[in-house]
Amino acid sequence: MRDFCKHFVPGGEEGTPESLLCSGCGCHLSFHEKIVATLKMDVASESFRYGECKKNHGMDTGDYVLDGCGEFMAAGEDGSPESFSCAACGCHRSFHHREYF
Repeated sequence: MRDFCKHFVPGGEEGTPESLLCSGCGCHLSFHEKIVATLKMDVASESFRYGECKKNHGMDTGDYVLDGCGEFMAAGEDGSPESFSCAACGCHRSFHHREYF
């Protein structure tokens, strides 16, 4: 099962064991390098927005449960750590579907 975390965000200070775990989904760095690397796209010239949240809240029970959040809204000002969290659902921005237009 996948939880749809798209970007690795270190969970601790560099050099600590926690830095090898993603703070967004809890997966190990090596999982992201193997699986998530295939999802990266060249977005330098494309416009996009973050849409509905795809975080699977039922992973622990083996279910597929979404929270219903329809669009990412930054919880803080641009450039701040809070800007990566959604004000509506609290999930990291990487769980929200990137929509290109």
